[in-house]
Amino acid sequence: MRRLIFLRHGKTEWNGQFRYQGKTDVPLNDEGRMQADRTALRLNSLKVDVIYASVLSRARETAERVSRHLGAPLGGLLEELVEMDFGNWEGMQVTEVENAYKEVYAQWRKFPEKVKIPGGESFVEVVERVNRGMKKILDDGGENVLVVAHGGSIRAALTGFFAMDASAAWRTRIDNCSLTSLELWRDRVMLSFTNDTLHLLVEDPDFVRNLPVLI
Repeated sequence: MRRLIFLRHGKTEWNGQFRYQGKTDVPLNDEGRMQADRTALRLNSLKVDVIYASVLSRARETAERVSRHLGAPLGGLLEELVEMDFGNWEGMQVTEVENAYKEVYAQWRKFPEKVKIPGGESFVEVVERVNRGMKKILDDGGENVLVVAHGGSIRAALTGFFAMDASAAWRTRIDNCSLTSLELWRDRVMLSFTNDTLHLLVEDPDFVRNLPVLI
């Protein structure tokens, strides 16, 4: 049995402003760095064999901070793990997109598997891209593998692993620095937990360090 633990990157200024980031390289803010360090403490009880991350700096820095704390190697930075390309919407706040692209936005929220964002990707394209990245990661080995990515790419990975219809794309909540874990058996994939952020809800580092990683 192998474990795949997905970690969404820490918070950025654009997250706080409800702006679409996509492939725009927005760095972590101070809160995001704190979140990454808290997550590293949470993972202290788990032997992580290798860490992979998206090439975007918000995921890369999150991975680097966790790697330094755990002493786990960075196996690689993958283009396939980057966030969904939000095209013309990148840099815009959600309310701005709702007002400027009323019909397209409403259709995209309702039918993400059918609607392609102007100048960007469809969710089906993201699933195909992320699947290629996951194949590279699984081919490289490692029993406990940490994958640091983005809300959209983690949802895409779950869609691929469970052969879900892409219409369910936005039904899974993936918060900043949340943990989502899969067990990979020879004949099946099991979801252990999703969107675990308990380590961000307490301030005592000793308490966080002793929290179990329930997988």
